[in-house]
Amino acid sequence: MNYTNIIKEIGRGVKGATNLDEATAYALYCAILDGQVSELELGAILVAFRIKGESEAEMLGFHRALGERINPIRRPAGKPLPVLLPAYNGARKQANLLPLLAFLLQRHGVPVLVHGVTRDPKRVTAAETLAAMDVPISTSAAEAQAQLGQTGLAFITARGLSTQMDDQLELRWRLGVRGSTHTLAKLVDPFGGESVRVVSVTHPPYMVRMASFMQATNTRGLLMRGAEGEPYANPKRCPRIEFFHDGQGEVVMPQDEGDVEIPQLAEDFDVETTVRWTRQALAGETPIPGPILKQLACCLYASGAEASMDAAQRHS
Repeated sequence: MNYTNIIKEIGRGVKGATNLDEATAYALYCAILDGQVSELELGAILVAFRIKGESEAEMLGFHRALGERINPIRRPAGKPLPVLLPAYNGARKQANLLPLLAFLLQRHGVPVLVHGVTRDPKRVTAAETLAAMDVPISTSAAEAQAQLGQTGLAFITARGLSTQMDDQLELRWRLGVRGSTHTLAKLVDPFGGESVRVVSVTHPPYMVRMASFMQATNTRGLLMRGAEGEPYANPKRCPRIEFFHDGQGEVVMPQDEGDVEIPQLAEDFDVETTVRWTRQALAGETPIPGPILKQLACCLYASGAEASMDAAQRHS
């Protein structure tokens, strides 16, 4: 593969760059994941995609390459579809409520697999909060499989899902910016299609891009604007949540409009404060924010735990 020619195509900026076809993108990302691209060329390619953005064809090729390198996990038998919560951003302004959503789903009998990073020097990760709440950090698919079978809730590290994926994620600290793999990590599915992926985006243009991707790949999942990039509803105002299945999308929860009741939230976003507030919310000592309950209903419906959105909202 001629990486110089590829860099010429994708490295001419937002307006001058051209997109790769799906086959070329697949071959390129296979080479990247397998460590076949030199550091100089790899840096140029990653930064070029950061500036240009990935086309749908490129995303499809990249996703197929990464999917072949994800360690598989079996769907728990006799349960609703597992819900996948990718935790790659962390909290820097408010308490991360992703663990709260995970525990609520577990309480309703829905298997939950959280996957992501365990550390971030500037943010509090969901992994840190879950670990403080006695959820083991699984470092392999086998450990996550066992934990799902025992409790219905597991956290697996990015490296446990794929060493190649984690190697690419770690390059962020050398490059100073996120790369394509940070987007792709939110779309991986170790269950081979037998799951509900909760996909969150930060920037509005990505909503259109992700929606198109989820339709093209027949992804079963929920698409929404995340809170600080994490896949849980902003506790102060519920975002629009769209449910994708069978190549189609439907809005199952509209965005909150007008004045909404501001919930009583944790006073800080550190691990200790987040854990204390989450335990109080789960115990009924402080109200669970309405947007989290609305997202919970969407997850119950999408996973098959409830037959309709009306039933899901009544029982969430």
